[in-house]
Amino acid sequence: MLILTNTDSIENVSDNKIPIRLGCLKPSGPPLIISLWYVVREEKIYCATQSTAKLVSYLRKNPICGFEIAADKPPYKGTRGEGTVKIISEKGPEILDVLIDKYLGKKESTLSKFLKQKASSEVAIEITPQKIFHYDYTQRMKDI
Repeated sequence: MLILTNTDSIENVSDNKIPIRLGCLKPSGPPLIISLWYVVREEKIYCATQSTAKLVSYLRKNPICGFEIAADKPPYKGTRGEGTVKIISEKGPEILDVLIDKYLGKKESTLSKFLKQKASSEVAIEITPQKIFHYDYTQRMKDI
């Protein structure tokens, strides 16, 4: 069940070119929080990373996550929530291409070439939000 607060949809955050901060639980020790590129499709959030990344092994063991999509500068506004994760190997290269277009554009760059060289070992991280909260402190911080 998706619970939305202060909005109708996760789609409200899909145009942002800032990364998502994804939090997960490690098997022992403190939680891990990592920034990743993301895209929203059909009420789900997708990221991509290498299949060998520790994040992937943590999420396979415990598919519960927290996330935030927000800029670092005032006035503070963004989206945060929690959800469940599915690792989808076959969608990795496709999602990586979408993310490269979103964050780097269609023009080929050194970074896009580097990322595409490793595309075959990318996996998609599919986040199904369970709770979402949009916040906007623009009015509260209007004099900052």
